Amino acid sequence: MVGTDTDPTGVALVVVDVQNDYCHPDGVFASAGLRVEEPQQLVEQINVLVHAARAAGRPVIWVRMEWPDDASVGLLAERSPFLRTQGLREGTWGSELLDGLDHEPGDPVVVKPRFSAFHQTILQDVLRQLAVGTIVVAGVRTDFCIESTVRDAFFRDLRVVVAEEAVAGYFNELHRNSLRVMGTVFAQVVQLAVAADVLAGGPLDTAPAAKAPS
Repeated sequence: MVGTDTDPTGVALVVVDVQNDYCHPDGVFASAGLRVEEPQQLVEQINVLVHAARAAGRPVIWVRMEWPDDASVGLLAERSPFLRTQGLREGTWGSELLDGLDHEPGDPVVVKPRFSAFHQTILQDVLRQLAVGTIVVAGVRTDFCIESTVRDAFFRDLRVVVAEEAVAGYFNELHRNSLRVMGTVFAQVVQLAVAADVLAGGPLDTAPAAKAPS
């Protein structure tokens, strides 16, 4: 179905894949040489958005990538062999959210099997039930899961705000190029304070875009 029946004034924070295996120094990705720089700083930046959302009564939705078994990894096991038998498995420490994130038991949780938070998940239904037409996106990895989610949101006629300081990748060049691409038509890439203001009820259409990374 093209488009949504969501309320364009409803805003939610969507936090993607801030999990131990993706971000923690002892996680599977770090063991494979893929490291998020300063994960604690990322947690703090995301919590700024979480606190802004909660103060305004906005939903905070946590998205986790997770597989129940090795077969569910699919083609990604071929492209990233270190994930064939470990990483992001259901019920493991690696699939849990990083310590320090301000998540609460009543927050909606979406589990996804692929990069996009919309692919084979309940996210679109959750947003519709919450009357959300705008999402502020944070998390990892900028050039994979964040960009895939942002594009899919745009294809569903959802307005998207990406908080530049609250997303991270493993390679700075890819991270910055992804921000540049998302900022063309798919999303408004903005400073953290602007994203927090949007969650607090500030105007979206006049939110200044972040300077394109050079």
